[in-house]
Amino acid sequence: MTIRWSPEARDDVDRLVDFIAAYDPRLADDIEQQLSRAPKKLLHFPRRGPRLGEFAPREIREYHVENYVLRYELVGSDIVVMRLFHAREDRSEVIE
Repeated sequence: MTIRWSPEARDDVDRLVDFIAAYDPRLADDIEQQLSRAPKKLLHFPRRGPRLGEFAPREIREYHVENYVLRYELVGSDIVVMRLFHAREDRSEVIE
């Protein structure tokens, strides 16, 4: 399996890190590394997160990384990182 990142997911990491950096730059660096490494944990168990039925028939799942939610899609032999959110973030405006 390979990991691919959507442009939106990369923007999400930047957005989350920028928000944290305003308060704690060192923590922001740690969070950036944590979020960037998180998809690698899915390589051995790609169906680790629950499947989101509202996106059927696509296989879109969510995986929790501490206070963050990684939304990803399984496409063939790829794990496509779709979005990243803080768990408390309002996601009602997000369209896939």
